Amino acid sequence: MRIRNLLATAACLLLAGCALKIPPFGADIITEAGADAGKIPGRWSGGHRRGPVVPGWIRTFRDPELTRLVEDAVLRNPDLRAAAARVEASRYAVRVAASSLYPRIGAKILGNRQGSEMQGDLGLAIDPPSFGGIPGVPDEGGNASDRSVDSSTQRWVYGLGLGAGWEADVWGRVRSKKAAAQAESDALAADYEFARQSLAAAVARAYFSTIEAAQQAANASETLSYYDEALKLADVRKEQGFASDFDLAQIKARAATAQDAVYIAQAARAQAIRAIEIVTSNYPAGRLATRTSFPAQPGAVPAGLPSQLLERRPDVLAAEQRFAAAFHRVGEARAARLPRFAISAASGLGTAALDGVGVVDALTWSLAGGITQPIFFGGELKAAQDIRTAEQKAAAASYTGVALRAFGDVEDALANDYYLRKREGALSEVVENSSTSVRLAGEQLEQGVVDTFTILRLAGENLAAKIELTRIRASRLRERVNLYLALGGDFKGTDTFAK
Repeated sequence: MRIRNLLATAACLLLAGCALKIPPFGADIITEAGADAGKIPGRWSGGHRRGPVVPGWIRTFRDPELTRLVEDAVLRNPDLRAAAARVEASRYAVRVAASSLYPRIGAKILGNRQGSEMQGDLGLAIDPPSFGGIPGVPDEGGNASDRSVDSSTQRWVYGLGLGAGWEADVWGRVRSKKAAAQAESDALAADYEFARQSLAAAVARAYFSTIEAAQQAANASETLSYYDEALKLADVRKEQGFASDFDLAQIKARAATAQDAVYIAQAARAQAIRAIEIVTSNYPAGRLATRTSFPAQPGAVPAGLPSQLLERRPDVLAAEQRFAAAFHRVGEARAARLPRFAISAASGLGTAALDGVGVVDALTWSLAGGITQPIFFGGELKAAQDIRTAEQKAAAASYTGVALRAFGDVEDALANDYYLRKREGALSEVVENSSTSVRLAGEQLEQGVVDTFTILRLAGENLAAKIELTRIRASRLRERVNLYLALGGDFKGTDTFAK
């Protein structure tokens, strides 16, 4: 009857326990940090296409080679594998934290043979000497002899014991600990997803950089060929008395500069290729073959709403989960200052047989319940709660910073896409007109209308314009990747981390 009353009391305490509070999330965290979440606009400032963010951005470039490289990197990258292993370890940490919610049960099987040989004044109730156990060897089953009565005794001791203990989580201390561990695990999972998306973006940017370097090498080689032709013409004009050694020296200097530009572009291409080989777990030999022409620029990107970014972008979700973990740790520290309710039970069945004397069988059991209330710990528990509260404030501020940077990433990418598109149009006209100027100047040089310095200047300006136009085209592709990454959409076909 008493056992039933004790169990009923424990059940009532558990049911009456405090339910865990739900931590703030999203814009509410920004408000808690002291910022004005109401200032988040209803649309982006930069030009964009309306509509929800569509996952699968890697397919918008329509480049099977790029898609294959990204998939290979995600599958084989060692840093991503390490992040996945950390997520897996965090899942087990949640189980460890949750284990205290359940009873702990243990069993013990004992078998022990003991004996002693004594000499001296026997029968005078003198306790034999005890060695207190040998280090590393457990002392089980009691002493072989309690009193020095017989000169020689031997006995067997064996039995089976079972025990259980459980703490009723009345105030939610253990549940808060589990919730904090779960939030940390979810934060690591979001970190993994952001690392996965960032890896895909890094491969795409490096891929476009290899194409840019190939284009720059082609630009420099084309100009170098023009200088070679100009040098041949200058040799002829010198023989005719229309050119000097000064003209030849200028052309040779420009040709050497163009050759140097070729080498610079080739080195940049090899470096970008090695970067791709490293992230795909291949030896960085710089031998990966890639295309040398840019893919078509994708169309306008649906950007969704700024407030939706807080629910979709993995690094923002990771910061949100870390705030949740800090929130639950405050609850754990607060509950640690309240009474603890615990019950325990134990039972054992054993036999002791003294040779030549007899056998004793025993059945033992115990059932206990207790309440532990911390009274004075020198301010330790209060200080621990204050530490957790300060960590929660820091987590809220960190979340606000991550969210603001995420908004800034999107606005920057949208603005850059707009201005790069405008610049590409202007530079295309510059390249077209400067190429026409070089062609016409070449004809006029043969007619003696312009001098060598003029045609060299025009050729240099044409090369500079081509180099800048190529850089802008590559930048537009890379900036489009940055926009996709900033929006938080998955590069594959499913957006697994959107809420």
